[in-house]
Amino acid sequence: MARSPRTVTSSKNPAVQRFRDAASGRDGAMMLAEGVRLVREAVEAGLEVVEAAVSPKLTDQWLRDELQRRSGSFLDCSDAMLARLSALETPQGVAVRLRRPHYEEHQLLERALVPLLVVAAGVRDPGNLGAVLRTAEAAGASGCITIRGGADPFRDKAVRGSMGSVFRLPVRHGMEVDDVIALARRQRLQIVAADGGGRLRHTDADLRKPLLLVVGAEAAGVSAAWLQSADQHVHIPLCEPVESLNVAVAAGVLLFEAQRQRQ
Repeated sequence: MARSPRTVTSSKNPAVQRFRDAASGRDGAMMLAEGVRLVREAVEAGLEVVEAAVSPKLTDQWLRDELQRRSGSFLDCSDAMLARLSALETPQGVAVRLRRPHYEEHQLLERALVPLLVVAAGVRDPGNLGAVLRTAEAAGASGCITIRGGADPFRDKAVRGSMGSVFRLPVRHGMEVDDVIALARRQRLQIVAADGGGRLRHTDADLRKPLLLVVGAEAAGVSAAWLQSADQHVHIPLCEPVESLNVAVAAGVLLFEAQRQRQ
């Protein structure tokens, strides 16, 4: 049933703060998606649209109608008003507050016949984290876990960096290292740590088994706790003088090697 639109004209309207809190992560139950492509992906993924804001700049009639039908609250805004709600420099006429999805442990493993969980350990840049999520989905990973203290995968910059993958790939955010290690042991996942000083080249490692792939920030790498718990330490050979790769690039190399081995 289509919602009756409410017109928002005042910059003091509480909706402004609600959208900004969803973008920044201050509202831990919500996330923000903006722009026709990203909002379409959220709708098509079946996420709950809690609140939608549209302006005359939105010309996609299907999307407008779908948001009016699906959203709990539908706001009709001027372009200037939408800019106040938006986290973008150039808003595209549509922004939505979405309820963050929640996944149980078993749901992190169900997407692949042989589970492959990616752990982002200490990745603090939201754009890099979003790219890791995008790469993980592209390579057929079953899910992703982020470690407490790292970037929030549901903040606006990470959502945009994932280009919609965060809407579809099961993600658990802010877990403790010990709890993830316990999950790996419980689910019989081999822990593979990306380690510049690792003994195995990534092409020599056995990535065919159910596994937990741990990648860390470019500068610091993965922590000692991961290195001590890992079943395999793998490195990607680099030509001098380059000493490290962007975390999303490294994750892509390792994930697609796992995909190659499993074919």
